[in-house]
Amino acid sequence: MTASRWILLVVVLLVVGLLALFTVQNLGRTTDLSIDLWVWAAHLRQPVPVPFLLLGAFALGLLLGGTWGLAGRLTASSRIARLEQDLARHNRTPPAADRDDPWG
Repeated sequence: MTASRWILLVVVLLVVGLLALFTVQNLGRTTDLSIDLWVWAAHLRQPVPVPFLLLGAFALGLLLGGTWGLAGRLTASSRIARLEQDLARHNRTPPAADRDDPWG
């Protein structure tokens, strides 16, 4: 393994260790969750542990950001393919009569 892989491994293990420590220390802390939109309101029956709430918010952010990024990548790749086809269409070899032109 290279030095950069070892550094990455140490950083990942450190982050996982800190997250595990945070979860163990705060698992007993809970919070009531509710939302009121004036037209519709919701309230959870039981309090939610704070680490699970943070994990859920992080996972939802990854899901939404990943979906948005994937959609952008798909539209960009289709646009690239279309532009490459246009470029290939416009850069065809000229007919034989035009190739004999000394000034071309």
